[in-house]
Amino acid sequence: MMEWLLFRLFRRSILVRLLFIIGCLVLLFGMLIHFLEPQTFGNVFEGIWWVIITISTIGYGDFAPTTTIGRIAAIILVLIGTGFITTYFVTLSKIAVSAESAYLEGNLKFYGKDHFIVVGWNERAKLVLESYRDAFHKEDIVLIDDSLTKNPMICDRVHFIKGSPSHYEVLELANARYAKKVLITADQHKTEEYADMNTIVTLVALQGLNPSIYSIVELLTKKHIQNAQNLGVNEMIKTNELISQVMYEHIFVKKSESLKKE
Repeated sequence: MMEWLLFRLFRRSILVRLLFIIGCLVLLFGMLIHFLEPQTFGNVFEGIWWVIITISTIGYGDFAPTTTIGRIAAIILVLIGTGFITTYFVTLSKIAVSAESAYLEGNLKFYGKDHFIVVGWNERAKLVLESYRDAFHKEDIVLIDDSLTKNPMICDRVHFIKGSPSHYEVLELANARYAKKVLITADQHKTEEYADMNTIVTLVALQGLNPSIYSIVELLTKKHIQNAQNLGVNEMIKTNELISQVMYEHIFVKKSESLKKE
């Protein structure tokens, strides 16, 4: 088992392989220079110190070979070691840039727990995210959306995952099995009935992965209210009903109040 894990690690990670090679070079040349020039390099540690300083091109000059064979060893070290150390730092930079790009584009897995998942990006979701972030600034938020090309809210506590929230792979990227609660907003790019169907499908996928998650869904029609209840949804936001009530109050209630005053 251990051999298999080591094989997988070395096979996949170029950084691990480079570090292993550099470590072997440092140890080998550190011991070699101590053996060749014990008067200059009194112990192996001083040899290792000199090797690290030499291949990193810092070169303090506190230690330097004085014999011909020692200088030949130093030349070989510079030719080999500097190449490996340069490759290591270039690879490290590439990985850092790649990770940053993956984070911005929504392809980087979230590893936190007890987080809040918001499905769908629209003006309502934006206001919810901003309010929740300000009120619970220590809690992580994961936004899942398929229409965005990059993270719309670049901050420490908002992690973006690009993809369909009903797909298992996308939910795994969001670490949904360890999430505390989820808000599923209606997809503004679809018709009302299809948006509600999509909400129900997403709810089924989430509960299949995390049955104990606290779920809040936005529904636009009455057709899927019973389906949501059958799935055990914790809260339903009936957006169209709420908006129609507000419209009614503004149009009729306030008008009748003004007529009474007259």
